[in-house]
Amino acid sequence: MNNKIGFCIALSLAFLISFPLISGDGGIIGPPQIYIQEKAQNAIVAWNGTEEVLILSIDIQSSEPTKVLRIIPLPSSPLEIKEGSFDSFTKLQDIMNEKLLEIWNHSKGNALDYDQGGTPSRNIEITFQDTIGAHNITVVKILNVTNFSNWATDFSTSAGLAGITFSSNFQSMVEEYLEDNISFFVFDIIDTAEDEHSINPIIYRFKTDFLFYPLKITAASDVGETYAQVNVFCIAKGLIKEEVFSDISFYSNLGYYWYDDLVYDINLTEEELNEIGPDIYNLFKDDPILMSYYYYGRYSELGGDIVAFEEDFASPDFEIIAANEVFTERGTKNVVNLTMRNKGNTQIRARLYIENGIEWLQHTWFSIEPSWYVTVNEGDETTFEILFDIPSNIPLGDYSLTYVLDSSNYNLEKQKNITLTVYEKTEGGPGLYQEIENIKTNMNYLLIGSVICLFLVVILTVVVVIAIKKK
Repeated sequence: MNNKIGFCIALSLAFLISFPLISGDGGIIGPPQIYIQEKAQNAIVAWNGTEEVLILSIDIQSSEPTKVLRIIPLPSSPLEIKEGSFDSFTKLQDIMNEKLLEIWNHSKGNALDYDQGGTPSRNIEITFQDTIGAHNITVVKILNVTNFSNWATDFSTSAGLAGITFSSNFQSMVEEYLEDNISFFVFDIIDTAEDEHSINPIIYRFKTDFLFYPLKITAASDVGETYAQVNVFCIAKGLIKEEVFSDISFYSNLGYYWYDDLVYDINLTEEELNEIGPDIYNLFKDDPILMSYYYYGRYSELGGDIVAFEEDFASPDFEIIAANEVFTERGTKNVVNLTMRNKGNTQIRARLYIENGIEWLQHTWFSIEPSWYVTVNEGDETTFEILFDIPSNIPLGDYSLTYVLDSSNYNLEKQKNITLTVYEKTEGGPGLYQEIENIKTNMNYLLIGSVICLFLVVILTVVVVIAIKKK
């Protein structure tokens, strides 16, 4: 056993919980007279579909040095618990920032832009405070709720943490987890001090059929009103739906805006997985996807745990529904519609723009409403209105345009090529113009046919003349 970590796993421990009312809740529990703040959480959540590796570190501070009890719910008995390293977090941070810079420079074609202020809106930066203390970890399976308070109090006292009790809020939280079949709880005795410090990361490895990172228990704890930064790195075999995170007020660290561009997901190579740590590397055979999300605010305002089942992985898809031909009279405004239909299993934010077409096509010649990204739910559709306003001095004729729909929350883009016909104002409108164009086309075909026939007649005449002379 690691001399810095002691733990035992009790698989058959049954408790009936009754909780006296006290000032402290679950998550972080300490002596009632001491003020405790958990100012940051940093977590790596790696899940391959059957097994998860959770690496967790917190930044904590108290009004005076003391021991506190941290409680973490898990969906199954851990296969392994061991001390981790801050290097896993810093390596992930470096990988993301490096890849974001590569994508940025590739999309702009000039690395100098990055140094001249054209930077991603959010670089990933995690800072750890001075570390302190060791862990005293016990894992307990709760089967029912009666005498849990007495046992947990005795456990805390034996570990040097006296005078704590548990609140009715914690009882409700435990009951919620039990109802969700999450019955294993980690009890971790840690040291706090007056100066903010980072707790050494702990690695938990356990079986689970869903990705899981507990947050509700922190929100209901002594530190629930603390303003904190929560950074969560998720590594999985596919892309998790954005709404899994946005519904609980988490925002992507990987997105950046520069006019129209936004990057969402990053693939990790085997070499990079190994650099992050062997526990993460051993989870995956194929290159997984890295997702990074953050939250800043009170823990009490979090919307819940991060939970993702197989059906929560995104398969974004949409189609463009629009006419293949558009007729517009030069010097006159003309509105056409384009419909975007969401065929995927997740919410999509999409924006429409136009490429190609008339040489030196100017944005003042058309406008699109909505002009920015719109949110389209699974199975729904939205309509964009395109207002063409082609100047009266533009040459008549057919021009090739490309409608482009892209997504800001997924790396997805689709195009549709159309023909824009610019015609002169006539009483017959575009129909008459098209008829005239068709007549011109037919006359050209007739002229070509006549030339070919004339050429054949000349050839035939020459052949006849030569034949007559030979006779």
